[in-house]
Amino acid sequence: MLDRNVREIGIALCLLTLFIFLSGCGSLKDDTLLTVNAVITEVDTGEQTITVKDDADENTLGEECLIDCSSTPMVYCDFATQKVTRISFEELQVNDKVIVSIRSSEMESFRSGGGENTIKVEQLQLYTQRAAG
Repeated sequence: MLDRNVREIGIALCLLTLFIFLSGCGSLKDDTLLTVNAVITEVDTGEQTITVKDDADENTLGEECLIDCSSTPMVYCDFATQKVTRISFEELQVNDKVIVSIRSSEMESFRSGGGENTIKVEQLQLYTQRAAG
C-alpha cells in the first residue's frame, strides 16, 4: 500500500512538473528566423556597418537600412563547390547581394520603429559569387 502511494505521489509530481514546464513554454513569443534578400549600397569600414536596400521585388527593408556587422557572423557559399566559408567584413563591397537572417521580433520592431532604419541581424550570407582565386 505504501509503495502504491509513493508511486502515485511520484506520478503526480511528474505531471505537475510537466504542466508547469508546458505552461511556461506556451507564453514564449513565436520568434522565427526570417531571410531577406538585400543589396549593399554603402560600406562603412570605420563603424563596421553596411547600408542595404531591398533586392528586386522585395519590400521588406526599404531603400535604406543600416546593419551593424561588428558582431554578426558572415558566411559565403560557393555555388559551384557548395563550400561554405566564414568571411570578414572587409570582403563586403557595394552592390554585393546578401541574404540576411532576421528574427521576426526584430522585424516587427524595425517596422514600428518610427523612422529608425537600423536592424540587428543574426547572420549575413554573401550571395554574390566571387571568382575562385
